[in-house]
Amino acid sequence: MHSMFSWLDRRDPHRTHLQRLLLLCLLLCYPLARVIPLEWSWENGVIENAQVVVLLAGLVFAAQAWRRAPQDGVAMLGLCAMPVWFLLAGRELSWGAVFLPPLGFGPEGPVYSSRVLFYRPLVPAIAGVLLLAAFATGWRHGVHRYLKRVVAGKGFPWMCVVIVLGAAFGSSAGEGHVPAFARDWIAHSQVLEELSELVGYIGLVLAQGIVLRYRAPVAAPVRTADTVH
Repeated sequence: MHSMFSWLDRRDPHRTHLQRLLLLCLLLCYPLARVIPLEWSWENGVIENAQVVVLLAGLVFAAQAWRRAPQDGVAMLGLCAMPVWFLLAGRELSWGAVFLPPLGFGPEGPVYSSRVLFYRPLVPAIAGVLLLAAFATGWRHGVHRYLKRVVAGKGFPWMCVVIVLGAAFGSSAGEGHVPAFARDWIAHSQVLEELSELVGYIGLVLAQGIVLRYRAPVAAPVRTADTVH
C-alpha cells in the first residue's frame, strides 16, 4: 500500500487524474443506473456494502495518519475525521440493524429498521458527543490553521468538493426530490441514489487523502546581490 502511494506521489502528486476519473464516474451514474440490476441497490446489497467498505477505508486512513504523523495538524485532522467516518458507516449499516433478519420485503428489497434496536435512542446523543469532541479537539490543536495553509498553498481538492456536491444532487434526484416532470427521466432511481452516494463517499476519502498528504511547496532560495569588495 505504501509503495502504491509513493508511486502516486511521483506520478500524480495532487491526485488530479484520480479526481477527473471520479468526476467521470459521477457522470456515468445516470446511464449505469439504467442497466445495473435493481437488486444491487437493495438495503444491505452490493452497492451499500461497497459504501461501507469505502467509509471504513476512510476511517483506517484517518487512523493511520493519526498514529504515524507527527502530532501536528495532519495527525489531529486524522483523529478528528475518525468519528465522522464511524458515524457515516454506522448510518449506512442502520446502526447495526442490517445484521439482524429483515423485517420484511417490499418493492425496494428487504426492509431493515434501527427502531428495533434497544440502543437506538442513544445514537443521536452519542453522535453529538463524538462530533462535539472532534470539533473541540480540532479547534484546540489548530486543525483549522492547517486547513488554511492547505488552501493558501493551493493544495485543497476543490474538484472533490464539486464531486461530493454533485453526488448529493444525484442522491436527492434518486430519492425523488426533483420536479414532477423530471421524475419520468430517472429509471431505477434507487440505483442512482446508491451509486451517487458511493461516488460521493469515494470523493470524501480521496479529499481526505489529498489533504492529509499535503506538502507545503518549498520556497525558492532568495538570491542576494553580489557584494562589491
